Amino acid sequence: MSKINWQKRLVPQSGLLKLGDQLRANNKKIVFTAGSWDLIHAGQCRYLEKAAEYGDVLVVGVSSNTAIKHVKGPNKPILDEKVRAEMLTYLKSVAFVTILPEPSCQPSIALLKPDVYITVQEDWTTDFENSNEYKTVIGYGGKPLLVQRQSSQISTTQILQRAIGGHLSETLKDYMQYRKDPIKEK
Repeated sequence: MSKINWQKRLVPQSGLLKLGDQLRANNKKIVFTAGSWDLIHAGQCRYLEKAAEYGDVLVVGVSSNTAIKHVKGPNKPILDEKVRAEMLTYLKSVAFVTILPEPSCQPSIALLKPDVYITVQEDWTTDFENSNEYKTVIGYGGKPLLVQRQSSQISTTQILQRAIGGHLSETLKDYMQYRKDPIKEK
């Protein structure tokens, strides 16, 4: 896939209304989901494949750097929003990608008006029907759909913890030998 092709699949927020209208005019069923997509792993790829099964065109929202920092703190994301967005365009299940400027994907949903909005079940509380996303989707006649996490064994956080843990262990091994017997430290 050439550089030009992936860039054509990256839709700015301002282009979501037009994209939705064009897809509906071609009788395409639109599916939308969103997330951070930092350090893409097998569970996320499975999730996107499953999401794509619910329609003809899967549009994926990528949380902006600012939105992620607001929700997850100053050390996230690992990868820049443009890198994360580009990575998604290489997945066959993903038709279009948009970068979400806000922590909530509700404004994007309101512009695109997907037929199906999919999210991971554990991300929504039992009070999900009061969320802005749910109300927006129901308001225009779309269908919100909750699906199970596609891998309980893999997460970006687990990957980072393992990588950092291994690195720190190796880095501190000489120091740690003295911690076994505190008297040696004196």
